[in-house]
Amino acid sequence: MIKLAFLSSTCPEWTFEQMVEAAKKYGYEGVDLRTQWGHGHGLELDSTTQARRQARERAAAQGIAISCVAISARFARATDAERNDAVDEVRRCAELAADLGSPLLRVFGGPIPEGHTMEELRPRTAEALGRAGEAAAQFGVMPCLEVHDQHNNPEDVAWIVEHAGQKNAGVVWHPAHHRRLGILVDDAYPPLKAWVRHLHLQDLPKAYTPGERAPFVPMGEGDQHLARVFELLERDGYDGYAANEWIIKKHAELDPDVYLPGAAKHLHAWREAARAAAGA
Repeated sequence: MIKLAFLSSTCPEWTFEQMVEAAKKYGYEGVDLRTQWGHGHGLELDSTTQARRQARERAAAQGIAISCVAISARFARATDAERNDAVDEVRRCAELAADLGSPLLRVFGGPIPEGHTMEELRPRTAEALGRAGEAAAQFGVMPCLEVHDQHNNPEDVAWIVEHAGQKNAGVVWHPAHHRRLGILVDDAYPPLKAWVRHLHLQDLPKAYTPGERAPFVPMGEGDQHLARVFELLERDGYDGYAANEWIIKKHAELDPDVYLPGAAKHLHAWREAARAAAGA
């Protein structure tokens, strides 16, 4: 069954303790930690072993998982040195994730560098992701490439992960990003299906036209593409997390104590409807 989480970007000023308490209170089963953005949870590469252990124990005591650590590493880089830096970043962050008890790292393909093409860079991106997967495997952590930015075509993302030459690599499915290309959920899911290990969810306006730079809207006020995502995943027995990714500083200054329970209401409704349709 799909489990529900939210990112620290929904509550960037909250401490980790506040995040865990809110997850328990508002009906989420996990929290995703966005690192390298100065969020209030404070769990970063320079965190002490004690701080990491205490966070892991605090979450476990409340029955809340640290479902993913979202980092900024980008693999579609112009040079070998830049790709090597991304691999090293994953190695270091994998140790952080392992200490926190998180099995996943969210990573990016990133924008295509000037003077290069997706077709040209895909093999190099895949090779670097494979090396990152190998480096993270020693910590029991999997790097997962998000459907995002110029890597928002599911076919490209699936190709990169498939050609990483390494089983320890997966996908964070972010459906709103391929919707911007006009790619429907039902068309995006088949190439990604074998690789989906995690989800990041945002909602698009009801009248959204593909190609527009439309803002995201609060969960449940959008075009209903997320309901179909839940249907497909529940049908296929997906057993991972779907994380609510409202970014307060980008989209609107919504109080997380208002936004998170409101979003949870819709996420639970979509999940229950999908489970009923799947005969669960």
